[in-house]
Amino acid sequence: MPRTTTLTCPHCHHQSEETMNVTIVERSLRCLHCDTTITAPADAHCVWCAYGDTPCYFTQNNASCNPVTLRITAE
Repeated sequence: MPRTTTLTCPHCHHQSEETMNVTIVERSLRCLHCDTTITAPADAHCVWCAYGDTPCYFTQNNASCNPVTLRITAE
């Protein structure tokens, strides 16, 4: 199961290879190229599902990545 994704900044369109966190849902992170905070829209729940080329760890495991309903079970 892929744990890396190519994340595309919605502001400057810079692409970077990122390692996805598998213990928390990341709603936002900072673009290292333009220094803008990337925030996931409400319908995507996390930045990986919104702006990555690979869905987040939770979605890959057929679970919701919704931070309100998510129950973490670490491997």
